[in-house]
Amino acid sequence: MRPFGELLDRFLGRGTWAVTVPTFDGPLLPNQRLEEAETLAPLEAADNLISTPKGILASSGRRLLRLQGDGRMEEIVSFPQEITALATARGMTAVALDGEGIFIRGGAHDGAVFKSEANVNLGCVTALTFLSNDTLLASNGSARTGVSGWRRDLMQKGCSGSLLKIDLGARKVELVKSDLAWPAGVATTGSNRIFVSEAWRHRVISIDLTSGQVENVLEHLPAYPARIAPAVDAGYWLSFYSTRNQLVEFILREDRYRERMLTEVPEAFWMAPALSSWNSYQEPMQGSQLKQMGVLKPYAVTRSYGLVVNCDSRMQPLASFHSRADGKAHGTLSACEHGDDLIVASRGGAKVLRLAGVASGQRG
Repeated sequence: MRPFGELLDRFLGRGTWAVTVPTFDGPLLPNQRLEEAETLAPLEAADNLISTPKGILASSGRRLLRLQGDGRMEEIVSFPQEITALATARGMTAVALDGEGIFIRGGAHDGAVFKSEANVNLGCVTALTFLSNDTLLASNGSARTGVSGWRRDLMQKGCSGSLLKIDLGARKVELVKSDLAWPAGVATTGSNRIFVSEAWRHRVISIDLTSGQVENVLEHLPAYPARIAPAVDAGYWLSFYSTRNQLVEFILREDRYRERMLTEVPEAFWMAPALSSWNSYQEPMQGSQLKQMGVLKPYAVTRSYGLVVNCDSRMQPLASFHSRADGKAHGTLSACEHGDDLIVASRGGAKVLRLAGVASGQRG
């Protein structure tokens, strides 16, 4: 019966064959709060923000930096590969390197190294968080590519991601959940359940660490969710790669066209989400942009977008911060609170933003 149902869904364009995209509505209503935010510091490939008592840790490609509240930066260390995820706890810093694995610096487990093994893959770690002083959680986006291959994994409909639990003392890596569609963020809840953002399925799920049971907590999102950071009010900050659009949804269902595009067109010019746009006249969709008097309208269809959403403790949206089609603060993959301020890394805009007072509740 199901094959007939799949055929009927395809004919009618519904279910998994629907090309409709949810609209930004309610707490997700568009604004320009990210675009209008203060630039704390320019930073190429800004990513992975973590607030510490000594400042804000940030990654920029292979470099790990410390950023102060006045915008001053100092380089702490440079690695041979790009930093893809960071986490800190009690003097420990966990660093994931693209294609290499996870390295622990400082604290009780200084020097510990975790790499891919026969039954686990650590070559595409997208997010890290400490469950306890001796346990680290890691989301691995894909078993087929590194973190830099995120667009290819999306356009190939990848679902080989996994969630891993790492016992730092026993040096043991346990597979908690597999077959995830690019898990890009992970956050603890204070219980045995954790939140994981599953980017290509446009949702956030909760996973029971004991049984592996999965529940949807936030689904049908209009954008691709990325990392999850804790908020001081027991809520969360959910960042996003980019917004979804109907043309990409359509191409994902047209296999012959999609496969030819991946084979014959340079990646920079794919009709696929991006962290920034308008870098070349050869990019797709420029001829279809909605402009009046030569000005790009903020509600035009776009490949890149900036979005950070404040959620409550049940991962339900409360407020959102946008940089729309006509903006530059796009590709906002990471955010963190630092004092009363919200700090956001705009990878597409090559800068770190500060939204003053937002973390203390000034969100209107």
